[in-house]
Amino acid sequence: MAFRGNHQLDRALLELHSVQEMRDFWPTTRRVLHQALPIDFVCLCLRPFVLLPSTVFREKAPFASEREFKLFQELSPLQSHLANRPGTTMVRMSDVISDPELADTEFFRRFMQPLGDRYFACFCFWNAGTFQGMIGLHRTAEQRDFTGGEMEFLSRLHPHFDAVLHRILNLHRERAVRLSLERLLGNLPIATVLLDWDLRVSYRNRTAIELCALWNHGAVNGRIEKHCDDFRLPTPVLDYCESFKAKWNPGQHRVCTLMNPAGVVIKCPAVAGLCASVSMLQLDAAPLSMPIFYVRLEHQSAGASDGKADDSGRLARVARLSLREREVAMLVGQGCSNDEAARRLGKSVLTVKKQMRSIYEKLEIENRGRLIALLR
Repeated sequence: MAFRGNHQLDRALLELHSVQEMRDFWPTTRRVLHQALPIDFVCLCLRPFVLLPSTVFREKAPFASEREFKLFQELSPLQSHLANRPGTTMVRMSDVISDPELADTEFFRRFMQPLGDRYFACFCFWNAGTFQGMIGLHRTAEQRDFTGGEMEFLSRLHPHFDAVLHRILNLHRERAVRLSLERLLGNLPIATVLLDWDLRVSYRNRTAIELCALWNHGAVNGRIEKHCDDFRLPTPVLDYCESFKAKWNPGQHRVCTLMNPAGVVIKCPAVAGLCASVSMLQLDAAPLSMPIFYVRLEHQSAGASDGKADDSGRLARVARLSLREREVAMLVGQGCSNDEAARRLGKSVLTVKKQMRSIYEKLEIENRGRLIALLR
């Protein structure tokens, strides 16, 4: 979309659409907006991932701390306005609260007046009804409020920012989920199948292929299927995943690292000792992705020792540790003391001790020696 008579703005928009990284999005955004209209300063606030802190950029008077920014959000008249109007793409402060009312608020006295900041308008960005962030434009009293014509002009810019921002966030999401999945798989040396939210197989190992073949075709025919590319989970396991997915509350995964921690155990009716447990796992990139189905298969013969069965279950629970807990567990498994693990991870010793207690509880073990033996 060309903006007639403003070649510098057109060039800035072309540059914006070439941006691939968030570090380049902010300076390019500033150039576009300063070319578009007279403004005092620009700010950018992004919180695309609910469990992570907001990313805030301000050309003028950056926030001193996360606490100060949270207070800014709590006092802002725009917060409740946007909460009640999901999907709003453009908003002007004077349409939310009158000038005399705004001047009488603590928000104005604390955050606007000291900067000579008087008028405000912003672009808002959403994803499936969830607020992703905003780009704010600030003006002084001398620059006057944004006119209706200027707001209409800004509304023509919104699709440009929206398209670029979503492209960048999708790239970040894909990278984070891929890396998180790679780290997770490194801790699953057992018969394991991972299904994404659409029930597509993200990962399976050789042992899982063999046990699924045994379940689906029996001991004799299963030897043929386990060497084929036509891998499929047992029907009862897929049926459970389908039913769980149908009842799922999409908002739950944003507040829990692991849903359904006990899982459900499904036994094979035709093969004694063969069973599958199904749990929901959240990747380390928890705020970026939907949870995945973690299927663990076990075939315990009558002669299997209780100790080995217990270790298999504990090893499977390693996947339930958080990323930070797994980092601590792996260092301890290498022989590090709490002090050394704390130093290498940049944490306090008290934090490491708390994480060790959580690790023991999740793995159902009693001491450090048992953890080291289990991980080795």
